Amino acid sequence: MQVQTRAAEAQPHPAALPDPLDCETAALLRQVLLPIFESASEWAILAAALARRGYGLTFRMGHMVILNAETGIALCTGGAIGAPLGTLSARLGRPAVKLNPDGCTAELDC
Repeated sequence: MQVQTRAAEAQPHPAALPDPLDCETAALLRQVLLPIFESASEWAILAAALARRGYGLTFRMGHMVILNAETGIALCTGGAIGAPLGTLSARLGRPAVKLNPDGCTAELDC
């Protein structure tokens, strides 16, 4: 029983937000990803451009989260790289999302 408990503790909750980035990682991600966020004219274009670079988007607890598309690991929130969800929503419109069964996470529906 203890082994199962430790294994469960090692895996983060799917709705958990990523840990804050260190300064260097945040700067590098901002340099690579921010132009993609700034040039997108709609959510589907943004998602496709991120996918071409190996990234994905998900939504957790009301935050937009950037994922490593290959591993599914959450890297950071959009706000951490200068592209907060509120700013993007004002420019692109509210994202159409599909709520996951856990009620805390959602995926773009485009």
